[in-house]
Amino acid sequence: MQFIILALVGLVMGIATVITGGGAGAIYVSVLTIFFNISPAVATATSLATMFPTAAVSAYLHARSSNVNFKIGWTMLGWGTIGALVGSYFSNDIPDNDYNTLIGVVIIALTVLMIIKKRKPTDIKSEEHENKNKKFLQASFFGIVSGLLSGLVGTSGTTAIIAGLTLLGCTTMQTVGTSVFVLAGISLVGFLMRVGVGTVDWPLAAALAGSAIVGAILGTFLLKKSVTKKSSSQNNSLIDALIIIGNLAMGIALLFK
Repeated sequence: MQFIILALVGLVMGIATVITGGGAGAIYVSVLTIFFNISPAVATATSLATMFPTAAVSAYLHARSSNVNFKIGWTMLGWGTIGALVGSYFSNDIPDNDYNTLIGVVIIALTVLMIIKKRKPTDIKSEEHENKNKKFLQASFFGIVSGLLSGLVGTSGTTAIIAGLTLLGCTTMQTVGTSVFVLAGISLVGFLMRVGVGTVDWPLAAALAGSAIVGAILGTFLLKKSVTKKSSSQNNSLIDALIIIGNLAMGIALLFK
């Protein structure tokens, strides 16, 4: 029964990853610790081992649809890698009881920034001519925050990535596609660093990753048939709402867990 639950969670999270750009690291860690009674360190390493193949497949599927901004993505990934290395080094210094509070506060704060940006009318010409150094600094900052979250607590850090991409003026689909591209790289670095701290439960990781990849492929099909097909625009209010509501719900749930 436990593995059936795990497979279903992986399937749903795979669909969610490719549609919203989120990695669901916090959910993976919660499921593994609650239903399988493994330590946070092992759950974290197992979560990261699951996220990399899922995000890599999702990024490939989005790249085929030209949804990945590689210029911004590589900037975020480079700084995110540094953040992941630093976070992994200090990961043992965070008490287990503080994991959920830390993640919840950061997720809510970043989601509020996203809401403010989405409510503010976007001047496309102004976005295009915005200072390049400012954009680079913004991408770098959110990349570092994402990497720190990944290395410290084993989450995907995608809330920081998505918030940064939104503030940089990326469209909905470009935000989602670039997010999973950055996630693939950061989760790989976080996993390689974290695997020495907590042993990976490979059977659980395989069950999660396998079902999540199937979910990502299914999610791409659903995205093309029912969401993006309705509009030629790269912006989608439904996906924006799903991302914001999902992040808020996760952040609040973690705070009161």
